Amino acid sequence: MNFAIHRAPIPDGLRVAVEGEVDVFTAPKMRDELMGALRSHRLVTVDLSAVTFMDSQGLSALIRAREEAESLDRCLRLDKVPARVMKLLELTGLDRLLTVDSVLPEH
Repeated sequence: MNFAIHRAPIPDGLRVAVEGEVDVFTAPKMRDELMGALRSHRLVTVDLSAVTFMDSQGLSALIRAREEAESLDRCLRLDKVPARVMKLLELTGLDRLLTVDSVLPEH
């Protein structure tokens, strides 16, 4: 299973880069990482550029992280969203709920 999370400081916050497949097995790890980041940083940018697959559990983890950000008065942003993940966000209406900074072109 190909999955990793990398943290890096950015001005005013933290960049959390997610790599690999975000599914029923890995989505809880991503959710927990984002929740922890939101508790300690006012801005969390989620870099999804290296995500190769995301299912409904991954979407659920992003929704939960957004709810946490809202409850803590923090900011959660998605960046470098792969086109296939952006299609999921659009189909489910989550593109109107989550803040997306940029979308990668389809290969």
